[in-house]
Amino acid sequence: MEKTRNILFWLGQKEEREILNDEMKHVEISLKCVEEMKNAIESFIKGKNEEKDLHISNVKNYEHNGDEIRKKITVELSKGLLFPLDREDLIILNEELNDIADGAKGVARLLKFFDEKLSDEMGNSLLSFSIIALKAAEKLKNAIGSLIKNDIQKLLEECTHIEILEEGGDDRRRELIKVLIKENLFAPKTLLLYEIIDTLVNLADSIKKPGDLVRILGIKAK
Repeated sequence: MEKTRNILFWLGQKEEREILNDEMKHVEISLKCVEEMKNAIESFIKGKNEEKDLHISNVKNYEHNGDEIRKKITVELSKGLLFPLDREDLIILNEELNDIADGAKGVARLLKFFDEKLSDEMGNSLLSFSIIALKAAEKLKNAIGSLIKNDIQKLLEECTHIEILEEGGDDRRRELIKVLIKENLFAPKTLLLYEIIDTLVNLADSIKKPGDLVRILGIKAK
């Protein structure tokens, strides 16, 4: 009986490792979404509208690919040998990684409808905020990689960096709102720009949430 338990435990660990490898693919695609969103903002403030539209299209394509991986992982988790608590954590992680891609797509969709010229201050602030989100997504990818390698110390360091970047995003939001008030825009465009800022904030939050969960998984693995 003890031998059977050991075999089942080993099979569960093996499957968890395979699912984590799929989660790595998932976070890589989510990272691509954030990167292309940042590129769309950069092209927009430079007045390169064709490039902006191309990057927006790339965000949508990556988000679709990420959704396919999310579905695959969900199916694997529904039939696996993992313990219920482990399975629940990985299901939540899977959904939260998908939220990152959704958030990046949300910013890109709104940007599609914005064609007004922005002040240099606003343009640079938006770009800076998008870079914060990109750096946080890169740290999340590193944290999941450390989880797969069982390098818990490195994982904890990366998760701390995510927290610091997210807090910086909160500060940047306040600065952006101050700049927004000074922008000379018609009311509908002001509301649209506010929505872009708010969606960027939500994106930063959506990166912190899986970071917190990866930290928990890392502590459990110690």
